[in-house]
Amino acid sequence: MSGRGSIVIGGRSGTIGRRRLIAAGAAATALGVLRPLRGLQAAPPASFSGRNLESLPPLRQLALSKGVKFGSHNQLRLTNKDPDFAAAYARECGVLHNGWDLMWRACHKTASGYTFDDADWMMDYAAKNKMIAGAHCLVWYQDIPDWLKNLSTVDATKRAMIDHINTVVGRYRGKMYHWVVVNEIFAPVPNAIYRSSHWLDVLGPDYIDLAFRTAAAADPDAILILNDTHLTADSSFNDQQRKKVLDQLRAYKANGTPIHALGIQAHIRTTEGLDSEKIRAFVQAVGELGLKVMFTELDVLDNMLPYDFAQRDEQVAEFYYKTIGPALTEKAVDAVFTWGLVDKQSWYNAPNAGAQFRRSDGQPNRPLPLDDQLKRKPCWAALAEAFKPGATG
Repeated sequence: MSGRGSIVIGGRSGTIGRRRLIAAGAAATALGVLRPLRGLQAAPPASFSGRNLESLPPLRQLALSKGVKFGSHNQLRLTNKDPDFAAAYARECGVLHNGWDLMWRACHKTASGYTFDDADWMMDYAAKNKMIAGAHCLVWYQDIPDWLKNLSTVDATKRAMIDHINTVVGRYRGKMYHWVVVNEIFAPVPNAIYRSSHWLDVLGPDYIDLAFRTAAAADPDAILILNDTHLTADSSFNDQQRKKVLDQLRAYKANGTPIHALGIQAHIRTTEGLDSEKIRAFVQAVGELGLKVMFTELDVLDNMLPYDFAQRDEQVAEFYYKTIGPALTEKAVDAVFTWGLVDKQSWYNAPNAGAQFRRSDGQPNRPLPLDDQLKRKPCWAALAEAFKPGATG
């Protein structure tokens, strides 16, 4: 079937130019499988279930027909010893969004040196399978190794951050499509702008501008992302967060901070309200600032949905579509990444997942496009539906 050619797991990585798009290739053929839309985004179908999904082209190909890119969080330990998963991932994903191998705790565990073997392997895997690559993340309040916490001066901490960004970004200069530069910097409360963190406590809020300027100098061709959460739910708190983020993006733009894109995490909870029009309007407002938008960590927590897989999967699919379907009518959207591709790999199903994420019936969550047998699910169909070609805003 189309899009199911040979998959390569390893090799030498190549170089990509600035904001390089994956060649559309056979994507035009895929459009005949899905009916084209006219005018505004069509209403979702009555059901995302009961379809022969395995006969359709991969999501990476369907997304290109919409003018966007599709990818998913991945890392070495999920890929290098599981050839079936590695093949499924390369088939579905046009972007390898590495969510672990280039974080401080993975590649910069000690002050004395860096370890890039895992990240290099993943870059080779991406290049051989014609995926572009990006990584998450350079500065995050939860990714602080002990040696970094123990630095005794402001200057030492600043030098450590600059050295880390220069070394990590510089190593892959010209090979990364995007970097998440800062992650979750905004306070998850309405009466404060910035989240309390080691970086904020030691360096003050100027660390954000410094991180972006350092990354831009280390790789002028990469798209640099500010990534944050609490931007999709329909609540007064999320309304305040969206306003807060827009206000700060305007300030960064006025300051000349080299931010190229906003990453909207989009960890959707079915217990929260969701207003598709609010999400679309927010994406539009970000685009009007001259920035791209990427949905960077899309998944749907289904721990409060019924036990029955068919009912549960259908409701998860509906949340997928409502989150990104209308938003994709906006030209600002550049990419959609799910936070994992296969249910068993979801952070919600990890052994150390919090009790608030678990199901009371003991069943695993089903938040991602492929099931544990690597079969496409209704939320895969919801993504395919959202990627149908149609008018943009």
